[in-house]
Amino acid sequence: MPCVQFLLDQFPVELIFNVFTYLTANEIIHSFYNFSRYLRQCIRSYEQYKINCKSVGKYEFDQICKVLRPDQIMALTLSDDEETPGQMALFFTRFPTFEQSFTRLEYLRIRNFEEFPDLSQMERLHTLTIDIIRRPSYSFQYVQIQQYDSKFAKIFCLRTLHTLIINKESSNIGFTFKTLPIAENLQEFKMDLRSIDNLPFILKRIPNIQKLTISLNISSYDNDFTTKFDIPHSLTHLTIKVSYGHRHEIKQIIESCSMLIYLNIHIDRNQVDILQWIDSDWWQSVIDEFLPQLKIFHLRIDFNTSPNLPGITARLEKFQTPYWTNNAQRHRSFTIGVMPFDMLSNDFKQEIISNKSISINLPYNELSILPQNRISDVEILELEHATSTNECYTMSDLFEVERYINNLSTLVHLKLDVTCTITPSILSQLVNIAPHLTRLTISSFDNHLHPMMNFEYPQIRWLDMKCEYLPRKVREKFCSSFSSLEHLLNCYVYNEEDFEVLIENLKHLQNITVHIHSYYFDSSDEFDQWLKKHTDLKNFTFKLINERQMQLWIAH
Repeated sequence: MPCVQFLLDQFPVELIFNVFTYLTANEIIHSFYNFSRYLRQCIRSYEQYKINCKSVGKYEFDQICKVLRPDQIMALTLSDDEETPGQMALFFTRFPTFEQSFTRLEYLRIRNFEEFPDLSQMERLHTLTIDIIRRPSYSFQYVQIQQYDSKFAKIFCLRTLHTLIINKESSNIGFTFKTLPIAENLQEFKMDLRSIDNLPFILKRIPNIQKLTISLNISSYDNDFTTKFDIPHSLTHLTIKVSYGHRHEIKQIIESCSMLIYLNIHIDRNQVDILQWIDSDWWQSVIDEFLPQLKIFHLRIDFNTSPNLPGITARLEKFQTPYWTNNAQRHRSFTIGVMPFDMLSNDFKQEIISNKSISINLPYNELSILPQNRISDVEILELEHATSTNECYTMSDLFEVERYINNLSTLVHLKLDVTCTITPSILSQLVNIAPHLTRLTISSFDNHLHPMMNFEYPQIRWLDMKCEYLPRKVREKFCSSFSSLEHLLNCYVYNEEDFEVLIENLKHLQNITVHIHSYYFDSSDEFDQWLKKHTDLKNFTFKLINERQMQLWIAH
C-alpha cells in the first residue's frame, strides 16, 4: 500500500485533474480523500466538479457539503423527492448565500420553486433545469400561481442564461406567458404547454431562440385556430411531442419554421385518430413546401393497438419509397417507434428505437401480441392482468414471459400490477438469473406477498409497495426477507410501532415513505421529536406530506 500511495503522489496535478473529469464527486471523495495529503490537496484545488445529488445517500451528501467549497462546483443537480426528502431545504440552509458563493456555477438543476434561490447575481449560469412536481389542482391556489409567475419572470431576466428546461409533470400549473420579459440571450427552451395557444407568446419573448422543445397536452381552445406564428429565423432545431392535438395545428407551426435543419415529431399513444399521422404523402408535402433547409427528420408514432392491422400496415408501406429510404436524400433519418413491441421490418425505417421497458398482459391468449423476434436487453418488466373483475392472476412459470423476452439477465426492475402476482419460486428464479434485478414494485399485496417471505431476497435494494399495508404479524419476517433494502416506498402500517420496527431492523435503509393508519403527527417538530425519542437515528431529514404520511432520508 505505501508503494501505491507513493506512485499516485508522483502524478502531476494536471493528470489527477484529468482523471477527476471521468468521476463523480462522490467517487472522487470516497476513493481519494483519505488516501494521501497530496490527493486531498488536489481535491481541494479542483474547480470543475459536476455534482448530482439525485438518488444520492444522505451520508454521501453530507460528505460533499463538508469537503467541497461552493466555488469549486461547476454543475449542480439538487433533488427533493421520495429518495431525498428535505434535501433542498437542507442544502440552502448549509449554503445560505448561494448566489454569492457558487461563483463558478454554470449548470443548475433544481426541483420546484419552493426553496428556489435568487440567481440574479450568478454571472456564469448558462443552463437551468427545473423539475416541477405534480400538484393536485385543489391545492394550487391563485397566490401560488402568482408566486410561480414572479419567479419564472426573474429567470427570464438572467443575462447569461442560454438554456432553460422546464420539466412539468402536471398541466394544472399555468404560467402567464404574456407578461414575461424578453430574454435576448436565451437560445434553447423546453417546456410542456397546456395548448398550442401559448406558443406565440413564448416566441415573442425569446427572439433569438435556436432550439425549441415543446409538449402539447391539449388541442387549441379555439376551434377556429388561425393564429399566425411569428417564429424567429434563428430557430433551427424543433422537437414537438403531441399528446393531444391535430395535424393542422402542427402544420401551422412547421410552415413558419423555414430555417429548420432538424425536426423531431413524437406522436403519443393518447391520440384518438392515429391514422392522420401515418401519412407519408402529407409529411412529404409539408417538408418539400415549407422546410427547404431540413437535413434531419425524426418521426415517432406510438400505437395503442397492433401495427399489423391492415389500415396501419398499408400506410406504413408508403414510407418505403426512395424519398424516405435513400440515404442520398437530405432527410437521412426516419424513425417510427412502436410500443410496446417494435414489430416493423427494417425496410420501414433506417433507425430502430430501443425498447428497454416492456409491459405484458398475462395470461397469454390468442389475442395477445407477440413480437416477431423476442425482445432483448429489457431492463423494466411490468406484468399485468387486464380483466373486468378484481381477480388476481398468479404467474407460475417463467415461460409466460420468456415467450416475449430473449434474455432476462438484463432485468433491473420488476413491476407487478394490482391484478397480477408471481409465486415465490418464480421470484427466486428471476433473482438468480437476473443479477441486476434490484428493484421490485408490488401492487398486489393482499395475501400474495406473504408466501414470498418464505424466501430471502438480499439482492433487492428497492421495494415500492404501492400504498399497501404491511400487517404486524409479518413485519419481522418482512425485514428478514428483504434484509438489504435501501429504499422502501409507499408502505402503509397500522401504527407508529410498526414504523419503528422497520427502521430498527432494516439496517441499510436510506429512505422510506410511510403512511401510518392509526396515529398522526400534528407538526414537523412533533415528528422530529418522536424520531429522536423512539429510534437511534442521528443524521436524517424528512418531509411531512400530511399528518399521517412522511418521507424520511437517513444516514447511518
